[in-house]
Amino acid sequence: MSGEEEAAELTIAEDLVVTKYKMGGDIANRVLRAVVEAAAPGASVLCLCEKGDAMIMEETGKIFKKEKEMKKGIAFPTSISVNNCVCHFSPLKSDQDYILKDGDLLKIDLGVHVDGFIASVAHSLVLGAS
Repeated sequence: MSGEEEAAELTIAEDLVVTKYKMGGDIANRVLRAVVEAAAPGASVLCLCEKGDAMIMEETGKIFKKEKEMKKGIAFPTSISVNNCVCHFSPLKSDQDYILKDGDLLKIDLGVHVDGFIASVAHSLVLGAS
């Protein structure tokens, strides 16, 4: 393979790469905040996961609109693991849903990518704890 055929490796030394990471991180933090705020006793885990994924798609759709070929969106689906489920529970519509209760331990995890540059966030909380 000649030097011309090899794709140049993009690093954080390039401003555009840093910008994409920052945009992804900002979106991930906003989505996480919205999911945490919506997590309450009586809420459906499936609905919260769908809310997170929909918000990721909506928010990434607002950036780099002129770059039609640029891929962006969900890097890691919104997952909410409850109590003894350690991590990465992202239910399908066909799965039995879980309705949150006061005292449940939640581990919320999600990821956003902008042109393949991934920002992921996670947060744990106990419902009803102050």
